[in-house]
Parts: sequence; C-alpha cells; structure tokens
Amino acid sequence: MNRFAPGRMFKSRGRPYQIVGPKDHWCQNGRYVEMIRYQSVCAEPGCKRTFMALSTKTRIRKGQLNKRCELHHAPGVPIPVRKAKKVRKKRPKIRLKKPTAAAKLAARRERAVQRALAAIQRVQRPSYLD
Repeated sequence: MNRFAPGRMFKSRGRPYQIVGPKDHWCQNGRYVEMIRYQSVCAEPGCKRTFMALSTKTRIRKGQLNKRCELHHAPGVPIPVRKAKKVRKKRPKIRLKKPTAAAKLAARRERAVQRALAAIQRVQRPSYLD
C-alpha cells in the first residue's frame, strides 16, 4: 500500500493528518521532487481552522510537519504533544518445549515398566519375583 496515497489518514506526534495528493516540483538545479499536499487542524488552542500545507516525503517520514494554520504560524515553537492511551501488552503464550530424545526414551521405558507391572498384577506373580 502506498503511504502517500490521496485520502490516507495518519498521525504524527499525536496529531491527525490527511494526505490530499502529490504535487510535482522542480528545484532550481533541475532536480525533480514530488511534494505531498496534506491537511490538518490547527494546533493553536482555540483555533479549529483546517489548513493545507506542502511537504516532502522525507519530512513527512521524519514527522517535520506544519502544525499550525497560516494565521498562527510559529516555526520552532513547540506544541504540547498529546500522549497516546496506554495499551496493555498481551502476555506471551507459554509454549511447551519439545522433549529431548533422552526424555522420550526415559518416558518410553517408564511406560514399558508400568505395562509389565500391570500385566504381572493381573496374572499370578512368578516365584522369582519373591
């Protein structure tokens, strides 16, 4: 799945963003760069404006995104990061170890002895066991 597909929602540092689409861009040296247009809600307390911004794929991957609208633009000023809810980790299932060859042989011998004892108890005891 394409990470930068239009309409895809993602979160970066607790803030929701939506990718609007790509925009072609050529640098002054002639190099081609695909810019990603995204939208989000302004992070300034009390402002609920939706803004659109452009960024490169690298800056999106690193989480270096605009968090405020054009009216409240303040580069370098941090916003409080919303903490994610704690998710309980599931306990790993305890897997039984496979018995070793020696353990299998010992269990086999034990079963043979138990069978022999049961057979002897059903029948009259031989004299050599007294």
